[in-house]
Amino acid sequence: MNMDTTVFGVICGLIGTVAGAAVAYFGPLQLERRRERSERAARMEAKINADIGRYVAARAAADQWLDLLRRGHRAVLESRLDLDQFDADVVRHSDELRLRLADLAHIGMSDSRTNPTFSSFRRASDAIRRSAITRNAMSYEDDMETAVDRHIEACAAERTRWARNVLDKLSREGMDRGAVS
Repeated sequence: MNMDTTVFGVICGLIGTVAGAAVAYFGPLQLERRRERSERAARMEAKINADIGRYVAARAAADQWLDLLRRGHRAVLESRLDLDQFDADVVRHSDELRLRLADLAHIGMSDSRTNPTFSSFRRASDAIRRSAITRNAMSYEDDMETAVDRHIEACAAERTRWARNVLDKLSREGMDRGAVS
């Protein structure tokens, strides 16, 4: 019986040693894995927040250009558009939107050369410019006013479609990242 107790004690000691070693090894390993997952989740959240910030900046640039178009059209109708200032403002807003669209290229959004929203804004700007020149030449027609209105409304609709598309991409990207972690 003394031998059985000794063997039993040795076996229990071995089991305790193995269990202690396993806890000593796997405990810190689990903590390290949790820390890595937490850091990865924080990086993903920061990336998503940065992407949302880029979207907001692009949307604001588009809204500012749309506002310029509306004010420009109203100024044409009131025969008070400063064409040189309008052209300078269009260039400024065009450059800003182009820059903001480039910031979103990494999520698969087209650049300003192929972005239908950007093209729509350019067409509306050109229509307002032509409208101002024609109005100044005293040969302005209601059809031209209607055409400019249609261009501006097309800009608003295209901007809304584009914004929805960006938000869908950001949402899918966020869900895909969430599935990975």
